[in-house]
Amino acid sequence: MGSDQHFGMERKPLTQLEAGLPATWYYDPAHHARELETFWYAKWIAVAREEELAAPGDWRLVRVGTQSLVILRDEQGEVRAFHNTCRHRGSVLCSEESGNFARRRIVCPYHSWTYDLAGQLVATPRRMETPDFDRREFPLYRVAAERWGGFVFVNLAANAAPLADALGDLPKRFARYGFERLRIGKRIVADVRANWKLVAENFSECFHCPPVHPELCRVVSAYREAGAWGLRGGESTAQFAAGAQTLTLDGTARLPPIATLNEDERQTLYVPAMLPPGLFLNVHPDYVNAHLMTPTSPESVRIVYDWLFEPERLPLAENDLAHYVALWDITNRQDARNCEWQQQGIHSRAFQHGYYVPQEFDCHRFAQWVRSELSSP
Repeated sequence: MGSDQHFGMERKPLTQLEAGLPATWYYDPAHHARELETFWYAKWIAVAREEELAAPGDWRLVRVGTQSLVILRDEQGEVRAFHNTCRHRGSVLCSEESGNFARRRIVCPYHSWTYDLAGQLVATPRRMETPDFDRREFPLYRVAAERWGGFVFVNLAANAAPLADALGDLPKRFARYGFERLRIGKRIVADVRANWKLVAENFSECFHCPPVHPELCRVVSAYREAGAWGLRGGESTAQFAAGAQTLTLDGTARLPPIATLNEDERQTLYVPAMLPPGLFLNVHPDYVNAHLMTPTSPESVRIVYDWLFEPERLPLAENDLAHYVALWDITNRQDARNCEWQQQGIHSRAFQHGYYVPQEFDCHRFAQWVRSELSSP
């Protein structure tokens, strides 16, 4: 879990059962629309890696809830984001997933209104302009975009606070890992049929680990104790299998630790972190497994799983890459399956809400954060 500032409660085991969020909050369309406004359209959301926008004119389509956005690299090398909507009559500007804007121009496919990479309207072919028409008044609808650690973040709020305010101590905690230098060695995209909060809660606890994740428990031996204190959330004092060097199926490493780490970080095999609502990090001495989650409906999310490595290590040999991908790929699939089962089960008319047991203190903190944010004016 991310730093305590995100949830505002002390991290310690619960002393009594605590009620979970109302079941309807995980599937009711009206409530989902409320959460889109509160969390997904008002907070910083990680939607891509910078390397996906390598050159000026490179662009990608991203979706956050019902909103389609275009992120791009402009001619000065800055990353910008716009609503995927022409100012003329509302057509989408981009219908593919990615590309490069030829001649550094964004051309609407419907009536050919043309914009530069800063979003300014520069041409209206076959124009029949009226005296009150001023191109300067019709730029693309801009979305706040910032970068940290090689991740591209967007914020749909009209007056978004700086990304730094949301990041808290994450930049300091992970400064020597050089996330901004890391590159994608493997990407897996999954559509999971579960509400976004179920996925976040699942990441926040390891009470489920012994029955669900035998492979993970073989490496992180402390997880066999069903979510022992301090493990899957925040700084970890986890105990690992004898001789383990990193988190892989057998605990062995085929790469040296990231060169800029200090000795303690080289010996710290696993640090999980979360920037709610949608960025999850599994940080290891020699690689990082990142999850970028966005909701696609009240009962589904899309998760982009990236395995990030130092660029000088890439490309990895096929067997080495498989060695690093296997453990989290298995674990992520197991988590997705269980979240989908949970999504199905909470539709029971008899089920009003769940309960958090002592080991699920971070789930409770997350639920309290959700309640607090929804009750804020």
